[in-house]
Amino acid sequence: MRLVGLGSRTPPRPDVLVLTTRGESRRVGQVWIRKVAPPLASRHTAAEDPVLPLVRVVPLPRAVIDTALIDTRARSVRALITSAIQRELCSVEELTEQLRLAARRDSAAARRALADAAAGARSVAEAEAARQLRAGGIPPFELNVPIVHAGRVIAVADVLWRALRAVLEIDSREFHLSEAEWKATMQRHNRLTGVGLALVHYPPSAIHGTPWVAEVSNWLRRRAKELGRPYPPVPAVHPHRTPLIV
Repeated sequence: MRLVGLGSRTPPRPDVLVLTTRGESRRVGQVWIRKVAPPLASRHTAAEDPVLPLVRVVPLPRAVIDTALIDTRARSVRALITSAIQRELCSVEELTEQLRLAARRDSAAARRALADAAAGARSVAEAEAARQLRAGGIPPFELNVPIVHAGRVIAVADVLWRALRAVLEIDSREFHLSEAEWKATMQRHNRLTGVGLALVHYPPSAIHGTPWVAEVSNWLRRRAKELGRPYPPVPAVHPHRTPLIV
């Protein structure tokens, strides 16, 4: 993973993991040798250490899942998996297949992170927001839905309640450090409200705890009353990421 710039520079453990289809699982000093069932896909790649010009490495999806099983910390595992998918280094399907082949021990964090990614979460903040909303009894919603107006995509909604035409955005601070980025966010906001959508913004730091969930619930209730629609709204029944045409 470090060869492609994915994950932390500091591994979750100091041990080196080596996979093999021969012998037995064992430790040799700080080398952790794990026997796995064949076949074991691998390729040769240039190593960072000039003493070892070529090493055999497993495909990246396998490395991501192996690291997730070693780490087990929910937040860092979620960050690793969402980063790999967001950067299009791995697909949800590839990671799911590797997780299916892996041992179930210590896999809970990886399974939760992959479930979030399969539901549409593109970042740690989105995944955590979705979990908070579901745990707080907020009506069903969709993640990362394209919004289409006049035949073109004008935005992708982080969290959408389709029946209420309500959009919740998780705005990370790192994306708003320049005037140009701030203006782009405002233009996007105006495009969405201009076609009749209700929009609220929250930073990742605000999405923890009961007060935030209650605030979102009250906002959705007001939106339903404004539109004269029932609350909770009737859940949308659409394939994943079906565009909303406005």
